[in-house]
Amino acid sequence: MKKIINIFCNDNDKSLKAFIKIKEILTKKDFMISEKFNKDAVLNICIGGDGSFIRGVHGTNFTKIPFVGVNTGTLGFYQEISFENIEKFINDYIEENYTMEKIRLLECEMQTNDMNLSKKCLNEFVIRSNSSEIIHLDIFIDDNHLETFAGDGIIISTPSGSTAYNMSAGGSIMYPTVRGFQLTAVAPIFSKVYRSLSNSIIIPNTSSLKIIPLEKSYKKIAFTADGIDHKYENISYFKFKKAYKKIYKLVFNKDWYWINMKDKFL
Repeated sequence: MKKIINIFCNDNDKSLKAFIKIKEILTKKDFMISEKFNKDAVLNICIGGDGSFIRGVHGTNFTKIPFVGVNTGTLGFYQEISFENIEKFINDYIEENYTMEKIRLLECEMQTNDMNLSKKCLNEFVIRSNSSEIIHLDIFIDDNHLETFAGDGIIISTPSGSTAYNMSAGGSIMYPTVRGFQLTAVAPIFSKVYRSLSNSIIIPNTSSLKIIPLEKSYKKIAFTADGIDHKYENISYFKFKKAYKKIYKLVFNKDWYWINMKDKFL
């Protein structure tokens, strides 16, 4: 029976060219290609930028089938394979010249007046104001009150997501396999009334982060998971902790992360 490979692709010209090239090579090597998620596949290939990779992960409901990214976008922190190296990537895959990296997800439990909800993310969760007003949040780590935050919002990011919105907001960079997550403030207010930590906080995977909106913030909170907006009313609290679910990513160059870091940012 032919092995199945799922390919997810955005619709820009370079991505479509990469898709055609990959499909042609893999078909010749006796693989079967599925353009929709097939649970019996052995690999998920995401063509595009980091957004395409994240959509692929969410679209498969965080499947255990490993992922690899082909970069036809700009930044591409998840997208290791360049268009020029497609053929080499396929040969290396067939010859098993790669390692498997586990990427831990972050989970958020929420409680509203009438329901309990749960979401997972690969990059980050964001709690922010949905208007020009500031929001007020009580923040607890392992049930210890840390601060009463006032400002535009906060970011709770995974290590793999630390180079995205988190870094733009002044957060720290974490290597993807570090066991922890990060809390970063967005435009915090500093005054005699409001005091927030000005640096991001690295929280170990063994801890939980609880955020309680103060009463006047209930109606003006926007919540996003990996850039996807979710609208809820009257949220009693958010609780963040490591998810027991993880995804798997193929790595073909052990130095890829540091090479990419210098190439993209320096």
